[in-house]
Amino acid sequence: MNPHPTTRMRAALLGAALAVAALVPVAPAQAQTSLKVAGLRTIAFIPVTYAQKQGYFKREGLDVEVITVGAGPAVISAVASGSAQIGYSASVPVLFARAQNQPIRIFDAFTYESAKAGGQWTWLVASEKSGIKSVKDLAGKTLAMNAMGAVCELQFREHMVKAGITFDSAKKIVVPFPQMQAALQLGNADAACVVEPFFTNMRVSPEIKAIPLASGIVTSQAQRYTLDVLFAREDWGRANQEALRRFNRGLMLAFADYRKDPTLFRRQITEDFKLSPAVVSLMKSDLEFTELQPSSAEIKPLIDGLLRQGLLKTELKPEDVILQVK
Repeated sequence: MNPHPTTRMRAALLGAALAVAALVPVAPAQAQTSLKVAGLRTIAFIPVTYAQKQGYFKREGLDVEVITVGAGPAVISAVASGSAQIGYSASVPVLFARAQNQPIRIFDAFTYESAKAGGQWTWLVASEKSGIKSVKDLAGKTLAMNAMGAVCELQFREHMVKAGITFDSAKKIVVPFPQMQAALQLGNADAACVVEPFFTNMRVSPEIKAIPLASGIVTSQAQRYTLDVLFAREDWGRANQEALRRFNRGLMLAFADYRKDPTLFRRQITEDFKLSPAVVSLMKSDLEFTELQPSSAEIKPLIDGLLRQGLLKTELKPEDVILQVK
């Protein structure tokens, strides 16, 4: 039996369509650009790890590998050497590096400090058993810092000078943020420079009962200033603007999730740092999750503080620290 005319027509149309399709080249899948991101283990780094786990970077054509590093200067070294393309740390190590002519620039800022109530993200604390009640009592004591020549050194210097004592009057040990609680608990250090989630955890610890001595990196907080930043080598960043734009789009997807569900960020702190929800509920975690690009005015207060403490020997222009992502 011959096929029905309609059937023959459908077969002919299908054959023609397949023939045309065979002549049209198939668009290749978007090539994945590999990026290594080196950063410190703090709560402000969570948006990067969250965006990676959610596949937001892959959606933007990026294959992102996250590397956890113990201190800001180590992150600087990783980026400057090319071991990582993007670094995350406090602003201060980046400013030190720029002053030493290292070719790195800030392209994003996650957190800021300001004079407003609750506007600080860094603290100086002492263990209850140390007997320290104020910054003035730090003379002759042992201070724990995550690195020399980084944010903790500037913070201790700023507040100790204001209290009428010198930074050199105290002993110092270098301890990564996650190990500072043990240093205070064991008595290896009397006081420490801390960030969240370690600040709150030390305060509720019955062995430490940490006493806040001061907050904020610099003592003059009239203008808000950058704290946690993302940076890249200047030559790489200028040559890879599209990769940085994609990276930022991935971050903004994470930020959108945080704005949609205000409990999400605290849940991640609980999971990532293995803390109890009760401790996390006491923690400062109100990151703004808005725009990423910092301004020169938000870099200048830290440069002024470094100059004031003699940690920078020559003037550094804020605009020379920022890499615009256009």
